[in-house]
Amino acid sequence: MLIIIRLLLACLTTYFFGIVLYRSFCGFKNKLILISKIHCFFLGLGFTSLTFWLFTAATNGYNSNYHIVEVIFVIIIYLYLFILGRRNSNKKHKIITNRAKNCNNSILPNALEPSNIGVLDFIAIIIVILVALLIFFRNLRYPDGIWDAFAMWNLKAKFLASGNDLWSGMFSDYYNYIHRDYPLFLPCMLARSSIYVGGFISLIPFLFSCFFSISCFILPYLYLKELKNKYFAAFVLCILAFSPYIINDSCNQYADMPLAIFFLISLYELIIWDMKNKKIPWICIFFSSLCFWIKNEGIPWFTFYLLFIFYYMYKNGNSFKCCIRNIVKTITLSLPVIISILLVRYLANCENDMVFRLSERLKQIFVIERYKLIIPYVWLFIKQHFWIIVIPIFMVFKFIDKKYYSYKYLLFLILLMYLCYLGVYIITPHELKWHLDTSFFRIATHFLPSLAFLGCLLFDFKRK
Repeated sequence: MLIIIRLLLACLTTYFFGIVLYRSFCGFKNKLILISKIHCFFLGLGFTSLTFWLFTAATNGYNSNYHIVEVIFVIIIYLYLFILGRRNSNKKHKIITNRAKNCNNSILPNALEPSNIGVLDFIAIIIVILVALLIFFRNLRYPDGIWDAFAMWNLKAKFLASGNDLWSGMFSDYYNYIHRDYPLFLPCMLARSSIYVGGFISLIPFLFSCFFSISCFILPYLYLKELKNKYFAAFVLCILAFSPYIINDSCNQYADMPLAIFFLISLYELIIWDMKNKKIPWICIFFSSLCFWIKNEGIPWFTFYLLFIFYYMYKNGNSFKCCIRNIVKTITLSLPVIISILLVRYLANCENDMVFRLSERLKQIFVIERYKLIIPYVWLFIKQHFWIIVIPIFMVFKFIDKKYYSYKYLLFLILLMYLCYLGVYIITPHELKWHLDTSFFRIATHFLPSLAFLGCLLFDFKRK
């Protein structure tokens, strides 16, 4: 029971850490709706793992008292912002964050008011419960994860949680097979929770694995229920529940699940930013930058994402000088993530296998046999998710409709990422078939929640 209480304290500190960041850039007196509260928790997970890593590196692994420092820090900053918010509460210009009030000025299809709980809501609850049970019992068989989850994330988390002189063992040549230069979002998050609990136990990775996997179903449902209606919200649950990947891969390498969640959140926050017509999408930048703190695949996502933001701002009347200034601010906000990634690379002191001898492997682009080997995997993925074909068809019909302007570019953003992934397979230094068999369908989970969410937003059926 004491372990559960300590783990809840770790989650509570994470939540307040997220609130501090969220309200610092969105206004402390803003009313937080359910989705914003969930986002605060995910934001807290990202930045507490960053602060834990920087603290561990600065103290050379002596982090056994980190939780005390973190709790004190969060309380002080939260109280300061609360007092500051009270002082500014009487100002005339208040920031309105209630999304329902902004829907009339958005480019969204006619957002519908939420209705009372009905049959569809009960169906959605049943689907979520069934999915949660499947994920729970599957992960219960492998509490430490399967292969990558164990070798890349949980093993590193044990080193970090041990602290003292053992923490740098995850960069040892003896454990070279675990990819020493991978980002440390999961290891730091798990190690941080272990320090709160008092030691590394399998319950921690088990709970987080279930949490991220179930969130892949709940978040698209909440988003569509707010921005569209409950019919599409229930529909997206059915789509994702029949995917053969999310549930099956929930414990294999569950860094894919957090990455899918942060991709989805960054897309949703971008739509909300577009609705509000803000100058700089601060929260969007936070979530997108955390993507490459989770996995290396987040690096191209963050790059494409920022390019889209700057293009969209420039397209909507911002001067080139203003865009450059915003780029500088954006890079400044991303410095904690960039510094943490560079620090991991420095301490790992190893060459990334995808970058090593890249110039020599580029000639593989012209090898036709590699494309012939990749195409069947792409076709099988589309066959298993036939609903994806509907999205480009609707994009063609909605192409001249201005209110779908953002959705089309966000879908193109996902398409660019897929092309980027395919490019990696073409020039991979590993044996191609082995690489495809071990990772192609697993990384497909990165965009399934986002594709289902954006695909449903393309439809514009009216309520009768």
